[in-house]
Amino acid sequence: MADSSAVLQFADNLVHGTLSGGVIASIVVVFCLFWVGLVDHVGTVKNEGTALNLPGIPIAIGLYGYCYSGHGVFPNIYSSLKKQNQFPAVLFTCIALSTVLFAGSAIMGYIMFGESTESQFTLNLPPNLVASKIAVWTTVTNPITKYPWCSVLADHLLLSYT
Repeated sequence: MADSSAVLQFADNLVHGTLSGGVIASIVVVFCLFWVGLVDHVGTVKNEGTALNLPGIPIAIGLYGYCYSGHGVFPNIYSSLKKQNQFPAVLFTCIALSTVLFAGSAIMGYIMFGESTESQFTLNLPPNLVASKIAVWTTVTNPITKYPWCSVLADHLLLSYT
């Protein structure tokens, strides 16, 4: 029979490792966008678009609200921290990283594709490039990290060994 503390540690590592995969996947997708634009020189728009699209502001506000709506998990993050006094720094780091990723992909997507940017910039990427394939497959597999399948597996492991 396995030691229950070792199983608990394995389950905890499984959950946290899978959840951090979502962060890594997001960074990989934005990196691929920059690679395709800067290294492969794809899609640089020569014509000018509108700097401010007033009818699109309500949609933009809704998208920004959605992007920063992770506050529902703050209590879980706070309670899972070993050093809870570091929560403000963790929160600031997460929001700063998210802002850099969102702004970087928005600016690069607009520079590359202008007004013809699709609802998901991966739809604009040429399918023959390796970086495009990495971005698309990372986007396709990223939802796996968002669902608690690893928590169910961890609970099953804990019940089996306790």
